[in-house]
Amino acid sequence: MRRINAWLIIGIIGVCVFGYNFGIQYGRAMFGPKDMWWTPKAMALPLEQTSQEFELFVNDELLQSRIKQGTLLAIDREGKTYPVVSEDVSVRLNNWHKIKASFLHSAAFTALLLGISLMSLIIGAIQCFGNKMFVNKPDAGDA
Repeated sequence: MRRINAWLIIGIIGVCVFGYNFGIQYGRAMFGPKDMWWTPKAMALPLEQTSQEFELFVNDELLQSRIKQGTLLAIDREGKTYPVVSEDVSVRLNNWHKIKASFLHSAAFTALLLGISLMSLIIGAIQCFGNKMFVNKPDAGDA
């Protein structure tokens, strides 16, 4: 009767746990919902805080410059025009790229652990089931 060794047990458990975790993290990064990671409307950012994320141009001029110059106008509900100020503009950002990077970072770490578990599984399987394959058998002519 063959005895199951520690390498094989560690490999089986590791492949199941880390393989499942890797599949979940990678699947979320590749096939997860991309449109639910927007900044909530109640927490929309002022235009000044988003200059590292993007730049918005109106007639080839930066939106912030148009607002500072007072050349950007809006119409209120009564039909009166007024210059747009920075408080009138808020920005919602799609943070999917940051979330996806986080998922892929977790998946990469889990893939490392999955690789270690696969090696443990292979070593354990060879030790448990392959010993007879590697033992020198005497030839019939040697007897």
